[in-house]
Amino acid sequence: MKLIAKFIVTAAASLVLAGCLSSAFELGNSAAPPTNVTVIPGDASATVTWTGAPNVQYWLFAAMASSVTPENWNSLPDGRALINVSSPLLVTGLINGSTYSFTLNGRENKGPGGAGSPSIAIVPRPAGGTWTAGAPLAGDLRATAFGTLFIAVGAQGALYTSPDFNAWTPMAWTSKTLPLATPTELYAALYTGAVYVVAGANGVLMTSPDAVTWTAQNTGTTKTLYGVASNGLGGYVAVGEQGTVVVSSDGLKWTAVNSGTTQDLFGVTYGNGLYVVAGAQGTLLSSGDTSTWTVMSSNTSANLRGIAYGINTILQTYEYVAVGAAGAVVISTDGTTWTTQTPLTSRNLNAVTYNRQFVIVGDAGTVITSVDGVAFQLRDSGTSNDLTAVAHNIYGLSAVGLAGTNLTSL
Repeated sequence: MKLIAKFIVTAAASLVLAGCLSSAFELGNSAAPPTNVTVIPGDASATVTWTGAPNVQYWLFAAMASSVTPENWNSLPDGRALINVSSPLLVTGLINGSTYSFTLNGRENKGPGGAGSPSIAIVPRPAGGTWTAGAPLAGDLRATAFGTLFIAVGAQGALYTSPDFNAWTPMAWTSKTLPLATPTELYAALYTGAVYVVAGANGVLMTSPDAVTWTAQNTGTTKTLYGVASNGLGGYVAVGEQGTVVVSSDGLKWTAVNSGTTQDLFGVTYGNGLYVVAGAQGTLLSSGDTSTWTVMSSNTSANLRGIAYGINTILQTYEYVAVGAAGAVVISTDGTTWTTQTPLTSRNLNAVTYNRQFVIVGDAGTVITSVDGVAFQLRDSGTSNDLTAVAHNIYGLSAVGLAGTNLTSL
């Protein structure tokens, strides 16, 4: 459908520009291009801003090229025209590492387009290279997730929510109250596409359809839960101390299962039909049905704190990446055979997520990015506080940590 829609827009715009719809021009005139045009590169995206004149309609033209005009955009790779746009404008679906150029022109009362603004070229790149700190929140934050909005949870049952953010709208956290009987440490957060889930000490687990109204669920355990994951189809797994694994087919009714280990379990992810769990002393477990769990060799004795499933963009293969104490990183392409990687740091690594690249966070403000789980790059987070969790929206990242630390990257 997206290709059809793009074809329709492209064809219509081409006809207008070619003068085939000249009768539509009888009502209006060309207008000067907007002023103060800026293009900010983002993750597979670009944010375009400009200063427009009253009663002028603006069209944006873009292409994968070093320069573009309103006349040649449809003859260039990935040429596109966006009609009657307003500033600021987020242009998505770009390829990171490729050069794109942008121009705008104007018309009044549906007249013909005027001259284009000077072409501006940018190169989109993955988020995670630069970070912006928000005002510190109260207490230690230990988990974050994104759905229709961001949530962050932590010490003493702390819950914060924020609307989505972008290049012109910063993160804006608001403190919320969870209906907990007593203040409870929260360590896990998840959004499945339909429900938010938070979990923590004493087996506490709560769900919400909107991050506003929360319902406590009976997990059948009093053990601390450190991680939770979903297959996106209704299945859930939560993991915790002393080998605790509880599973659910709907997020409401939970059942404890035998994990085959008594080690503390800290993180869980789902990918390629497998739930994979990471834990203390290099513990790794996998299951395809949530009932039977297999203990795997990780080739490390480090406590593994976080795990994610994503794409090795170099080899174009999927892989699991687990991270942990003293800079430990282990990867697997099948969830069974694991290989240790050379750490970039001796600091503890606490969490990892995937959004067009792997992003790892850890103690003392550590941020590491990797496009393949093999080669790593240290990033400057701008903080020395421990970072405990990281989550992503479509085109950005949010990291949280101790002392209310909260960072964003676009």
